[in-house]
Amino acid sequence: MALRMRDLVGKLRLSCQAVCDHDMKVRVLMTVSSTGARNAGYPPEPDITPPPVWLEKPGTNH
Repeated sequence: MALRMRDLVGKLRLSCQAVCDHDMKVRVLMTVSSTGARNAGYPPEPDITPPPVWLEKPGTNH
C-alpha cells in the first residue's frame, strides 16, 4: 500500500518484506518515529512477496 501511494510498485521493495535468516544483518534506514507515520503497517508475510527476481551482479562471470 505504501509503494502504491507513492507510485513505486516494481521500483522499490520495502525491507519488511525480506526474510532474514541465519547470519544476515539488517540496518534500519527509516523508522515509524523518524518518518511521522501513524504505525508500522501490516505484519510481514511469512515469505517474500511478490516472489524475488534474482539478477546477476554486473561484472560477475556466473
